[in-house]
Amino acid sequence: MAEQNHSDGDLRSRKLALIQSILGLEYVGDVQALESAVHDVEEAVRARQLVIGYRPSGTPVLKQRFLDRLRHTLHDIQHDEYTTLHAFEQRASDW
Repeated sequence: MAEQNHSDGDLRSRKLALIQSILGLEYVGDVQALESAVHDVEEAVRARQLVIGYRPSGTPVLKQRFLDRLRHTLHDIQHDEYTTLHAFEQRASDW
């Protein structure tokens, strides 16, 4: 469920203000830029909500969270912030 930071009335007022701003646009380039931004927002929302699988516990795996974890993991690998299986096995043998 989406987090609510504002009341429904406040959200409605903000949406109406956006519509009024859009109606004031006069240049095609501005409208195209806005269309592109709206498309990006729609894609982000769709990605956050897209279920790509389920964990053994039955909880859903959301695409956006999966991608976020993947980016974090890739960052760790690029900065040598990981433990190899061999190093882990050596450390575990000392326990």
